[in-house]
Formats: sequence, structure tokens, C-alpha cells
Amino acid sequence: MDPDDWSKVVLAAIPVVGAVAKLLRSAVQGRRGRLVSDADLLAKLPPDSAAYGRLLEHLDEEVARIIVEEDRKRRDSVGVVLGVALLAGAAALVVSAWRSDGDVSPFLWAAAAVVALLGTVGLVQDAIPRARDDTGRPIR
Repeated sequence: MDPDDWSKVVLAAIPVVGAVAKLLRSAVQGRRGRLVSDADLLAKLPPDSAAYGRLLEHLDEEVARIIVEEDRKRRDSVGVVLGVALLAGAAALVVSAWRSDGDVSPFLWAAAAVVALLGTVGLVQDAIPRARDDTGRPIR
């Protein structure tokens, strides 16, 4: 395969990797989302039923668990994987720019620099342990 073909594949794959990571992050409902749906269900149950008491106890336990875990610092694994994928894509673009002819080479170097910058920023931001919400965003 020609180096220019590889660069086209890498440039096409970068938005796809970003979109997949975004979908994975937004597909996670998380504990708070489940709590909201459980609270809606609780509002529909009669207060004198056994299920009402069990669901209320479950909600109390989940709220206590969330409060304890918010203080715990963790990394965002989806962001780390995306950052590493972007850096790998930047490396592939550098190799492609190195081997390509002079017409396309400046554009590949520029694309590699932008992708490497985005990957580095994302990796540094998501690899540092911080208190995070269910979607992986830092809690400020």
C-alpha cells in the first residue's frame, strides 16, 4: 500500500474513533441516571407497598455510595484510549509524510501535528486521576 493511501486511511479513521468514543461515553447512563428513573418509579408506587420500602432503601444506599465515590479520584479510560489512538494516528501520519512525495508531505506534517496535539491534550487531561462524574468528566 502506498504511503498516501495509509494517510487517507488514518485521516478517515480519526473522526470515526472520536465518534465511537463519544457514543460510548454518552451511552453510559450511569448511577445518577438510574437513580432518576428509580425515583420516578418510586413516585408511582403506593407508599404502603413492600416494593416502595425496598426501593426507598435501595435509593438511600445508592445515594450514600455515590457520595463516597465522588471523593475517590480515577482516570477516564475512554479518554485515555482515545488519546493513545490519536497519538498512534499521528505517528502513522508522520511515517506517511516521511515516505510521501513533496506535494502531499506538508499537509501530512500539519495533520500529524494537529492530531498529536489533540491526542496529547486529551491523554494528559484524562490520564490524571481526578474526581469524576459517571461520564468521566472532572468534577470541579
